[in-house]
Amino acid sequence: MKVFIRKILVFIIPILIVWAVLECFYKTVASNYSYKHRLISENYDDIETLILGDSHAFFGINPEYLDTRAYNLSNISQSLYFDQLLFEKHIDSLPKLRNLIITIGYYSLSQLPNTKEDVWRKYFYRSQMELDVPVIGPFDFKKYSLSMTRRFDKSVSLIHTYVEKGTIIGCDATGWGTYYENTNGGVLDIESRVTAKRHEDFLFNFEENISRLQSIIAYCKKIHCNVYLVDMPVYEGYLDLLDSNKLEKITKSCSDLAINNSNVMYINLRQDPRLEKSDLYDPDHLNHKGAEKYTKIINTIISDPKNDD
Repeated sequence: MKVFIRKILVFIIPILIVWAVLECFYKTVASNYSYKHRLISENYDDIETLILGDSHAFFGINPEYLDTRAYNLSNISQSLYFDQLLFEKHIDSLPKLRNLIITIGYYSLSQLPNTKEDVWRKYFYRSQMELDVPVIGPFDFKKYSLSMTRRFDKSVSLIHTYVEKGTIIGCDATGWGTYYENTNGGVLDIESRVTAKRHEDFLFNFEENISRLQSIIAYCKKIHCNVYLVDMPVYEGYLDLLDSNKLEKITKSCSDLAINNSNVMYINLRQDPRLEKSDLYDPDHLNHKGAEKYTKIINTIISDPKNDD
């Protein structure tokens, strides 16, 4: 019996040590989630423009080029589900908020909660951004252990990045994503096929996400805050591979929100003729040059005095 117990311990103890190391890493090393949560909390009294959305906002809208004091609370693969949770958590602490920018991509309005990237990211929103996340069940043990939420090789890769760079934070103090500096060296037409296939969910039901936007818009109307729904520019070859019927429905849905709400503007830059290949990191993300260019374009629009009428 003692031999059996000893063998069990020899097997279990290394696993427990690895688990403890990973758990310590996730609990103590600052990530985009914990870093953004800390900084927005420290700057509540100054923020006039809040930016929400997924990676298109994270890499594409740089608060440095907005006239108002802005903070970018977007994140990679951040769905409207989490945009709404973040908005509801912080809105009552932002006394100077005048503008809310939310990016809308091809999959934004059809994306279901608790799918794809949300499967593991939801635990980080809960643990590191102090959100109450309803899709996490009361008996889900992963909410108590971040090391259990990701594949082991992903965790090891993240630790390697930390050892190499001294940080895993990928944004600056304004929340803007900083590591899409130039282009990724790929061929845009080839990448477009891969990206378009990855983004296609074959879903046309926008009801849930439109409801989320309407809830946000209604609250913003009460506090005299303008809402800007921004469809960011993408590579033409990528756009051509997307479902034209879905694109048309996205345009109509956002346009209807703007028509029916006096505090909403839809800024559709999806096929903007000013876009150059040198502005792109990949088919659907801007690089640093593109982010500066298009943030300035957005700034010109939201700074127009007519939008305050």
